[in-house]
Amino acid sequence: MIWLILVPAVLIALLCGVVLFANRFVNQSGVVRLTKRVQFRPDDRILYVVAHPDDEVLMSGTLSILIRRFHLPVKALYLTHGEDGPTFDLVPKSGLKQRRTEELERVKEILSLDEMIVCDYPDRYLADQDFDAVCQTVRAEAEAFAPTYIVAFDENIGMYGHTDHVAAGRAAVRVAKELDGVKGVFQMTLPSGMLSLALKISRTFRERYDPTRGLPQPNVAANIYRWRKIRFDVTRAHETQTAVMRELQPYYDKLPRCLYYAIFDREYFYYREKSELK
Repeated sequence: MIWLILVPAVLIALLCGVVLFANRFVNQSGVVRLTKRVQFRPDDRILYVVAHPDDEVLMSGTLSILIRRFHLPVKALYLTHGEDGPTFDLVPKSGLKQRRTEELERVKEILSLDEMIVCDYPDRYLADQDFDAVCQTVRAEAEAFAPTYIVAFDENIGMYGHTDHVAAGRAAVRVAKELDGVKGVFQMTLPSGMLSLALKISRTFRERYDPTRGLPQPNVAANIYRWRKIRFDVTRAHETQTAVMRELQPYYDKLPRCLYYAIFDREYFYYREKSELK
């Protein structure tokens, strides 16, 4: 009879040990928590600027904290419709733009965003557009919302080397520097453990990540475990991008959420005050 108690207990202990080890491997100790780094005020407003539908997935847990814990208004700005991406055989290529727009409407609902704007710059060719014109678009949407913080990609490598991400990050930083009222910029990044894992299991990272340009070192971490269902639902909302999501977040839809997000329980950012922006 005692074995009926001991065996499950041992298995649970082993599982907890594996999860703890994996969590420590992918995460970076010593990174300041979001709420310690920035003291959010009730009148703060958040604008995130990205290139494509689904780019918000990597910050969706943090957005949930800002919206649901701090009750801050959040505006989303997408510079393209992502019409040149994969379809997962759900729609013909000609229908992808409309389908991805519909997927974003679902994301808006899940996250409880206050506003969402999707621009019509060409997917995959954002970096080829007139940069001043792109910045003017971002500036106009920012001025209409008056954000105090902007969330975006880094302006050097755009997470893994996507030129659209880089262009979006550059435009966001320029506007943040010039716009009155902006206090700082959060740029999505990864700690060394997550990056090392991504370079091993993600073909996208292996093929496109340039270590000489590199991601900025994170100086802010947000614990998203409480908000894991929202991040999962946001990820799943992008049905046409299922293959992409599975590559960038392996096993997220195979393992129980309580286990997956016990390992990948943080989102990381490189935060700079406005005075630090170059």
